[in-house]
Amino acid sequence: MSHPLEARILMRDAQDQSGLSDWGGDLFLEPLEVLSRDLIETANLNALGVQRAQRRLLDNLKGRLALTEDRKRFPGIVDEAILRPIFVAGLPRAGSTFFHNLLAADPANRSPRMWEIMFPSPPPQEATYDTDPRIAACHEALTFEGFMSPEIQGIHPFGAERPEECNFLWEMSLLTVNYAAWWTVPNYAKLLYSIDMKPVYEEQKRALQHLQHRFKRDRWVLKTPAHDWWMADLLEVFPDAGVVLCHRDPAKVLASLSNNLAVNHSLFSDHVPAGSFGMLDRQSQAMARVAAVRDRHPEQFFDAHYLEVQADPLASLQKCYERFDVPFTDDRAAAVSAHMDADRAAHAKGPRHSYSMEAFDLDYAGIDRVMGGYIRDFNVSLERAA
Repeated sequence: MSHPLEARILMRDAQDQSGLSDWGGDLFLEPLEVLSRDLIETANLNALGVQRAQRRLLDNLKGRLALTEDRKRFPGIVDEAILRPIFVAGLPRAGSTFFHNLLAADPANRSPRMWEIMFPSPPPQEATYDTDPRIAACHEALTFEGFMSPEIQGIHPFGAERPEECNFLWEMSLLTVNYAAWWTVPNYAKLLYSIDMKPVYEEQKRALQHLQHRFKRDRWVLKTPAHDWWMADLLEVFPDAGVVLCHRDPAKVLASLSNNLAVNHSLFSDHVPAGSFGMLDRQSQAMARVAAVRDRHPEQFFDAHYLEVQADPLASLQKCYERFDVPFTDDRAAAVSAHMDADRAAHAKGPRHSYSMEAFDLDYAGIDRVMGGYIRDFNVSLERAA
């Protein structure tokens, strides 16, 4: 009996629904096949979870087909230059979304919104950017998939018009940390963390060319902590990039991240794995990898420490801009300040994220044993009760 998450069925349905058949290369094929098997055999999806996963993957596949088609329909896309982008990386749950949103609030910058990532075709236009009907379609999709629930919103606010992470662009390559963050897919995760990521970054670059073709700004500001693992590949594809590394006490980060992953899994399955999802070792290894790249290219990195950023966000942003030789005019500072005022008011009304280390089998001694080197190397301030 066939299953709606079989790779061949997903591809057939995406072609039938879009009327397109040019996949733009076969990078996505092996990961889709491995992911499909894991979803059917190991993910323990409930009935709603199957429907949510099916919809997500169909949108990803249709997005891939549409990007390929639009590159033919709009031949100028290939000539778009991606110049001096800024990527926010570092530990997850360490203020990376906050810093990314500061950068995105600067009107000279361009950051991809969720709606244009989810439904990239045709290339968005500046004149209709805030009224595009894809905004409503994206909101409906996020609601169906569970990402607009109060519990999720308290952890990572999703929204059709919010700036979103690079790993959502990677969904169209079918190689993204998102799937492992939502579903129990061990074989897929093993494949993901063993690949050469350069082809995925090349496809991300083509997606950015597509998105800016009719709506440009001075530079892209982009974000995902997942860049840490593949930073060497990122800088090969984007050699003039600046990278913001966000830092925070791992004891704060890991409990928050583990709870985030547990809630993500609960959107799709009634069987949520216990423990911290292997994140202690994964994040330690990721920060060691990015530190090695930073040692080779120190001029391309800026360290954003959580407590310092929270104490004076504008001063931290100004230091970042100075590091990357980006002007920070009064008008740009005023726009960022207005964003902070609105964000502060919204946050005060929104749901809260509660978590504890004990719930995920974490403790200070174990964290410091594995991540002590990171704490020392990056001079990370601890946030622990006496």
